[in-house]
Amino acid sequence: MGKVTIALTAVSTIVLLITFGKGMSILHGGDVGSHLSWAMATLLSALTANFVAMIHAAQSDRIIRQLRALLAVQAEEHAAREARA
Repeated sequence: MGKVTIALTAVSTIVLLITFGKGMSILHGGDVGSHLSWAMATLLSALTANFVAMIHAAQSDRIIRQLRALLAVQAEEHAAREARA
């Protein structure tokens, strides 16, 4: 999932750079409609990358909580075994 987040962020950055280039070309008489289309693509790609990153963070948080609970159970079992020995 981390690779997907990184890839989406990279794509979003590339689209942002293209949008910047289109915006700069407007200063030299470029097409405004093309710039607006790329601006919308930038917005959607950035929102998608952020959404996937939030999902990834939530999954990581859930996994960490599960591991901590498992470690607590194992520590209790280990302490019980040590007490018996």
